[in-house]
Amino acid sequence: MGEPHDIRLDTRQGRLAALAWRRDGAPRVLCLHGWLDNAASFLPLAPRLGRCDLVALDLPGHGHSEHRHPTTRYHFIDYLFNLDAALDTLGWTACHLVGHSLGAAIAAVFAAAAPERVLSLTLLDGLGPMTGDPAKSGERLRRSLARFRQAPSAARRYGSIDEMVQARREVSDLSEAAARLICQRSAREEDGRFRWRSDPALNWVTPALLTEEQVLDMLRHIEAPTLTFQATPESTWFSPERIAARKQAIAHGRHVQVEGHHHFHMDDPEVIADTIQGFILENDAAARMGEQT
Repeated sequence: MGEPHDIRLDTRQGRLAALAWRRDGAPRVLCLHGWLDNAASFLPLAPRLGRCDLVALDLPGHGHSEHRHPTTRYHFIDYLFNLDAALDTLGWTACHLVGHSLGAAIAAVFAAAAPERVLSLTLLDGLGPMTGDPAKSGERLRRSLARFRQAPSAARRYGSIDEMVQARREVSDLSEAAARLICQRSAREEDGRFRWRSDPALNWVTPALLTEEQVLDMLRHIEAPTLTFQATPESTWFSPERIAARKQAIAHGRHVQVEGHHHFHMDDPEVIADTIQGFILENDAAARMGEQT
């Protein structure tokens, strides 16, 4: 597919940046990255999806996309409106969604909210958004407000990209190569030093989370054919029982277990690329046939 092009999308929800591998007439695929990652997290996988017209977004506050206004917050549900606006600006009535982690959660809930816009859904180590215990709602609300009152810390500056890579790897399971791809797109150079482009407000404490019952209801509303990949061992954020219930809630789901860590799509893209592309092509052909009947 060659090297990607940097593009800007001036949407009704603000300006978004993206990396694009365009292919006229091919299935339209929109990729959504995880929390504190950016579009570069799809650099290893995208060239292996060479039969697709592919765009990988930087979500608001990430990569080269605009930050939200200082008087607003990064509520999960707001990403749905950014995604909807991005599709309109691209001129895509519908597309295939590929999401990783936070991006997978956004893609899944968007597919439930706007089934007419999602031809297929591929979820990489993510089966919907985080949930909270209703009995701890008051406690979470207090923590969120207390955190908000704190003065923001000074932006850390680094002497090199190498230092940024090391810092990112200290708090994640990223390999050196994967961390470097993400950091190179996340870095802003000023006077010979580097700082993160990402919005510090992304580290806020969410004041309210959905309940598990709400998420299961949303997953039941997904109409698109869905392909999920879960890393082994499974995420510590969700119990095996919760993962099983979420898989069962997706009506047209196909579920694959892969060896690796949370960013397996960056370190071992060849393991999943053919399966993803075959799934997209199959469902794109079915959608086109449905339009003709």
